Amino acid sequence: MMNLFKKLARFLKKRRLMKAAPSILSLDAETNGLWGQAFAIGAILYDGDGKEIARFIGRCPINGKVNEWVAENVLPQMKDVVVTHKTYPDLLRAFMAWRAVHRGGTTIEIVHVGVPVEARLFQDAHQMSIIGDWDAPYPLVDIAAIPEIGLSVDSYNAVYGISPSPDEFSGGTHNPLYDSAAAAIAYRHWLKTPRLLRGFRMAKASWWR
Repeated sequence: MMNLFKKLARFLKKRRLMKAAPSILSLDAETNGLWGQAFAIGAILYDGDGKEIARFIGRCPINGKVNEWVAENVLPQMKDVVVTHKTYPDLLRAFMAWRAVHRGGTTIEIVHVGVPVEARLFQDAHQMSIIGDWDAPYPLVDIAAIPEIGLSVDSYNAVYGISPSPDEFSGGTHNPLYDSAAAAIAYRHWLKTPRLLRGFRMAKASWWR
């Protein structure tokens, strides 16, 4: 009986190794108000082992009056993110060109609470004829739908001690690169956690509040 269990364990381990983990492209954007136009886009591509392969960061001037909440909460976190493009269409065109080169056929593209912010990027790009009918991510995975992650990637990462280093991403939350990294870390951690253990530590943390 023991030999049978050992053989089964070896088989399952071999099966996991043979099934290559997909690459993940994590996307975040900052907009001038929740329903406003994007002025910064960040994205990071990771391979199946979680190693960063490529990143995109771009920013353009805000068109029109700056939203009050954005001025108080977002712009201070982005002081080290320099303006790289003159207009929103230029920024959008550059990001979509980067994405077209770096995403593969099995790449999972993720966002956190992607409506309306990140979803609008693809809508606008299509309306501007930057991308075609079939160039959007199908599907665009919103990790906010995962109960253990929900509306706060930062809370999930804090409970498990897996938050990105603030030294690598200046400003932390609202730096679109930081938010992209945080979402990818949370999603990969959730994928790797056995189903029976998913949410256990989150629930335990809430009991002690």
